[in-house]
Amino acid sequence: MKKKFIFTAVLLGLAACGGLVKPENGSQYLTQLDAEPIGCTFLYKIESEVSVYDADDARVYLENRIVDQARPGNAYWITSQRTRPNEWVVFGPERAFVLVANVYDCPHPNNVRTAKDGGSSITATPVLVEHQINCAETMYGGMGGC
Repeated sequence: MKKKFIFTAVLLGLAACGGLVKPENGSQYLTQLDAEPIGCTFLYKIESEVSVYDADDARVYLENRIVDQARPGNAYWITSQRTRPNEWVVFGPERAFVLVANVYDCPHPNNVRTAKDGGSSITATPVLVEHQINCAETMYGGMGGC
């Protein structure tokens, strides 16, 4: 019975380690691209290596590193991702995630054309809300709202 309790406690402890890296300094506003963007300015290439349990935590860590740079940019494209084994690990992640990304400054980061599909694909499209202006005459004889 005691072995089952210890095994369950260790398993729950490892499961709780997922999602440990949190967005910082507005890194959640970066746009992740699925291909090289068209019409954006390339700023720099960045490589990050982190020992975490989850690939999403490695991506959030990369985003945090991007916003900590002197010229952070507003969009990035992961060009390479791999893992490498951590040596001499007793407790903790057995593998480290290595991500390499290109960072860009895009004029409209939510509406970026990429080189994928010949530049016709759009990664994110913002919602456009249109307002109708009523140009009826006002009670004072002028046009209202035009």
